[in-house]
Amino acid sequence: MNRYVVSCVLVFAIVAAAAAQTTVSNAVKTTTQANNDFACDIYRQIGDKDAGKNVFFSPWSISSALAMTMEGARNETAIEMGQTLRLPKSLDVGGERPWRMDLYHQGVAEMQRRCTPPRDEAKELATRKKIAELRKELDALNKRIEKNQEFNLFDKAQKLATNINILEQSLDLYELNIANAIWGEKTYPFDPTYADAVSKYYGPGLVRDADFINQFPAERAKINRWVEGQTKDRIKDLIPNIPEQQAQLIRMILVNAIYFKGQWSDPFKKEQTKDDVFTLTDGTRTKAPLMQNVQRARYAAFYNDGTFFETPRMIRFDQKIATYPNEGFLVAEIPYKDNRLAMTVLLPMRADGLPALEKKLTGDALAKWLSKLESRDVNVKLPKFKMTPDYELGPLLKALGMKRAFEPRIADLTGMSKSLNPNDRLHISRVIHKAFVDVNEEGTEAAAATAVIVAVPGSIPTAHPFTPNFFADRPFVFLIREVESGAVLFMGRMTTPK
Repeated sequence: MNRYVVSCVLVFAIVAAAAAQTTVSNAVKTTTQANNDFACDIYRQIGDKDAGKNVFFSPWSISSALAMTMEGARNETAIEMGQTLRLPKSLDVGGERPWRMDLYHQGVAEMQRRCTPPRDEAKELATRKKIAELRKELDALNKRIEKNQEFNLFDKAQKLATNINILEQSLDLYELNIANAIWGEKTYPFDPTYADAVSKYYGPGLVRDADFINQFPAERAKINRWVEGQTKDRIKDLIPNIPEQQAQLIRMILVNAIYFKGQWSDPFKKEQTKDDVFTLTDGTRTKAPLMQNVQRARYAAFYNDGTFFETPRMIRFDQKIATYPNEGFLVAEIPYKDNRLAMTVLLPMRADGLPALEKKLTGDALAKWLSKLESRDVNVKLPKFKMTPDYELGPLLKALGMKRAFEPRIADLTGMSKSLNPNDRLHISRVIHKAFVDVNEEGTEAAAATAVIVAVPGSIPTAHPFTPNFFADRPFVFLIREVESGAVLFMGRMTTPK
């Protein structure tokens, strides 16, 4: 099983000042637009902070958790949070609650349902049985073709192989788990209408009692165990050990965890992975394990200014044409099984071209580039790599304009609280994000490998299809997206293979 495994979690503490595929709905479009714009903004902040380093995070996780908090924000604090999350003007309604959050929350909830693969154990069992029967029939046909030269059976064998491939694609689909939880200090007077509002969209039983004042170590351990369970043990010790005096000020911890594991639709073969040259941004050449395959992918090329470059479909054997822009970048989208999710790679033509590409990367630009992708065969080379980054996002969010929410006695999160005591006024103290990603080619073989195809030579053609090269042997940006809506679930850059 060629596997892409990823898990991300986001958590932040709020502290007292003293103590299956459908048409994309309008809600999903609204949430996706805001999320993708925010993704590019926070990517730039993280990238500038960690200049030259690998980057990986889940904008969906971050924006979802912040949106849960924003449900309790009011006035100027809510304005700043909404602007930072890039909520569109259509949601700007003014007043104490300046944003229409119900449509945004609805989009988050719908996306979670869209991305969750359907499971029918009885149907899966029947499919596996049918595959076994077809394999047996195909093996018998292949033996007859090979032994008795019964070439009239060739078409039948080819159809059987195609049917097996189709059935295989419906099995062992990706895993995607998105979970939310809120732990609230049991002695604090939270407003029950806030809990009802977030539970409506982010999951029933969302809010749980906790004793942060007297039992923070035990509550920390409980939350960390929950995170480990939601991410298949990929994220550990998310909540750090906090000094007792600081821990006693915590009144709420909100957590979003997202875990993804998927098989490539067209697997890489392990024996084709070779140590090859990877050129770093500064021109240094290093060795990296590069997976390679001819993939059926969605592909497009662009000039340095972001305008579309027309890649030919066919070329004459004697034709000398420019098949790639001299500068600029290439985009390839490699699907996972079921084709609902895909990895999108933005690859500069030059090893030192990543900074220029990053400057052009916005939500609108990304949507424009992705609209040009076309399905075709592509010679793909992609490095195996693993990342385990963690980030303190508070300073980055402040830099994006979300300042008041972090200010004691100034932040207005009164939509969460029933208390009028100024010592009970809430603010965000920290935003912590951890992530894990592993891209490799381990796993099951594709069903098409079992078919024996016998063909007679044809006449020599005067032209042949052009299969573009997409060799990610230099720094690149990559995304994990829900294809139909375009929502970016994960985002990062790979500058140094590890």
